[in-house]
Amino acid sequence: MHIKPDCITCIMNQTLKVCKLLELDDTTGKKLLDSTAEILIQHDLTHTPPQIAKETYGKIAELTGNTDPVAKAKAHATQLALKVDTSFVKTLHDAVKFAVIGNVIDFGAQKQLDLDETIQSHFHHRFGIDDFKTFEKELKTAKTLVYIGDNTGEHVFDKLLIETIKKQYDIEVYYFVRGTPIINDVTVKEAEILQTCATIVDTGVPTPGYDLGYANAASKALFEKADVVLAKGMGNYESLYDETDRKVYYLFIIKCNVVSEAIGEAEGELIFTRH
Repeated sequence: MHIKPDCITCIMNQTLKVCKLLELDDTTGKKLLDSTAEILIQHDLTHTPPQIAKETYGKIAELTGNTDPVAKAKAHATQLALKVDTSFVKTLHDAVKFAVIGNVIDFGAQKQLDLDETIQSHFHHRFGIDDFKTFEKELKTAKTLVYIGDNTGEHVFDKLLIETIKKQYDIEVYYFVRGTPIINDVTVKEAEILQTCATIVDTGVPTPGYDLGYANAASKALFEKADVVLAKGMGNYESLYDETDRKVYYLFIIKCNVVSEAIGEAEGELIFTRH
């Protein structure tokens, strides 16, 4: 998905949130905002939001000397997720629903949603698009599953879904993470808790979305050969949608009007679509 004018304000707002998270002084904050504006001016509308984010966060790291500027938010999100009661998750569909609800943990989103409130309001809410039956059917014969992670914190709920899948199916799971810290996306460091249920794969990707143009050869081979691929979050949707010939299951909450218009569902809807 290419950026739209609305994405420009979203990216600027992300930079402002980083300034506040790091408690930067006004002069340094302006430098970061100016650098983001310059990057946006230099890129036309043929780029994806994750590609622009790579450039802006790279510049933020350079100007602040902090290679993981959202580390504090990632740690908080993980602790928050670990405290959530998951005892009422009984079925595979429940686990899918819980995993997508975890997608509200997103430092880069236009609108910030409360995790507990979203669990209460969305757990019994129908998906706007729900290809679960096809997913379940494919799992019955699948031997390999590539699960492309998204944000730190929601990876706790990814773990629950993977464990639920493996209880029912004899399947090898590969959990893809980003190659370097970018926004609050999950990397090898945060994904350690999934080592008991999946093989962690460092994709080498520096963008907040699995961009095939940046992916290393090992992850590309797994991506192409896997029987099933599940991509979590809007960043992966923005990076992969219409960029690959293989079928991918996209699992996310619509958190901006640009994706809402592209997929034809309202903001806040739960999406589980095979494309």
